[in-house]
Amino acid sequence: MPEVQLPDGQRLAYRVRTSSRGKSVRLRLNVYGALVVTAPRGVSGEDVATLVAENRDWILGHLRKFERVGPLPAQGDTSRPEVFDLPAIDEHWGVEYRQTRGKTVCARSDRAGRVVVAGAIGEAERCHEALRRWLARRAVEVLGPWLEALSAETGLRFKRVTIKNQRTRWGSCSVSGVISLNCKLLFLPGDLVRHVLIHELCHTVEHNHSHRFKALVSRYEPETDLLRNRLRDAWRLIPAWAHA
Repeated sequence: MPEVQLPDGQRLAYRVRTSSRGKSVRLRLNVYGALVVTAPRGVSGEDVATLVAENRDWILGHLRKFERVGPLPAQGDTSRPEVFDLPAIDEHWGVEYRQTRGKTVCARSDRAGRVVVAGAIGEAERCHEALRRWLARRAVEVLGPWLEALSAETGLRFKRVTIKNQRTRWGSCSVSGVISLNCKLLFLPGDLVRHVLIHELCHTVEHNHSHRFKALVSRYEPETDLLRNRLRDAWRLIPAWAHA
């Protein structure tokens, strides 16, 4: 599979499709970071590679855009969750809301299985924001050690890990070995989370989606194709309030 080196140093594999009706080369990048190039019959692989390379800035810009823009919560959702599950770590949480004199809203766990949202709780979105901050803190507690354990298991080393509330990516890995993980991974089954972590650890060796990369992932996760297919539909598992 051909690859293009982007301005930030990462290499992105792309798939070329031939069209009998198309009159120009078209590039399509989906939210999963997969690049597909559709070319008319007769266009050489060298010409396709040249055009893809000329659009490196566009490709990188859209990859970064997908970090910010993705599956959106329902507009005007004023509901406040009473309960939620975190399947990744087999946890069930109830949510209690307490109106106080404070002008801010905070969320904290006062005991196992309960999150208390307190403050000016009249606006649902402010409660959602507090819960998202709580979710990020819980993810830091869980995902960092999980990644470290898998790093020790596989021998794949990373520089450090950051936790974000990303819109379209479950994780990413920089050329310097910094791995970023989505706090919303906690809403996924544990085997999917492990797959994402293995995927990003393998990027510390192969910063691309080449055959070498896929073979490396499969070495540590033989069911990678099945898991990847399940992961494409996993956004539906995320409650609306968790989207930033």
